Amino acid sequence: MKWWGKYTLTKDRWAHWRVGPFSLYAKPKDYEWHIATWQNTDAQDSSLLLDTSADTAPDAETYRFSRYATGSSETELELKPRLGDRLFIVSPEQPLYLLAGQSSVLYVSTIVWIQASISDGDDRVILDLPAIRRSDTWFGDNTLEGELCYATKTRAMTEPAAIQPRPHRAVTPVEIRNEGSAILPIEQFRVPVPALSLYAGADDRLWTDSVCFTRQEGGDRATMSIPQQSPHLPGNRVLLEKPRAPVEAGTIVKAFSKLLS
Repeated sequence: MKWWGKYTLTKDRWAHWRVGPFSLYAKPKDYEWHIATWQNTDAQDSSLLLDTSADTAPDAETYRFSRYATGSSETELELKPRLGDRLFIVSPEQPLYLLAGQSSVLYVSTIVWIQASISDGDDRVILDLPAIRRSDTWFGDNTLEGELCYATKTRAMTEPAAIQPRPHRAVTPVEIRNEGSAILPIEQFRVPVPALSLYAGADDRLWTDSVCFTRQEGGDRATMSIPQQSPHLPGNRVLLEKPRAPVEAGTIVKAFSKLLS
């Protein structure tokens, strides 16, 4: 079920959205908005609730409350899913190896951010939070060269139907081509979500652009591309958001890493 879009709310009455582990309450008032948020720790939570006229108020002991002053008494709130602001470093739950001269498409899912705004334009955004708190990790050759990323584990499925749909996650097809002469251990790899567009399929499942890594010979570098068209995405998808930070095609990046023991 689709949870994003524009909602006209009732003044002085709470509205409630639940998107997986993320819970949001919003209440418009004269010249201000009251917002309450809460994130549980269950990454597998698939709850979905849309109640624009809630009978209950958020619990003061659980939720984080904030107020936003405005110059008008607007009652329309727009919710959008957005992709993360950093790379995700993905670790398959089970050891995965790609044979020399072979390619494989892995379907992974990453969390989305929930953005709320009271009118069009980034200057009116009042909320932009991840659906669940993420773990930080450093991805680089050493402590001086690299970048701060988010870490996540995945089953790295080879069939998209094997990934359970969740309202707070977007699926990314990652094609890995091993053109080297040795087996490629895939212990960690990057998913450049800031460089990807976000889509909705006909069933309202969230998708991103597909990513292709081509590894030549040895090492952890690969040529990264983001195809304009991909057979691994649903054909009837609708664009929701453009990339936060586009990258040039054919960029050579550190794509893989070994887990530290």
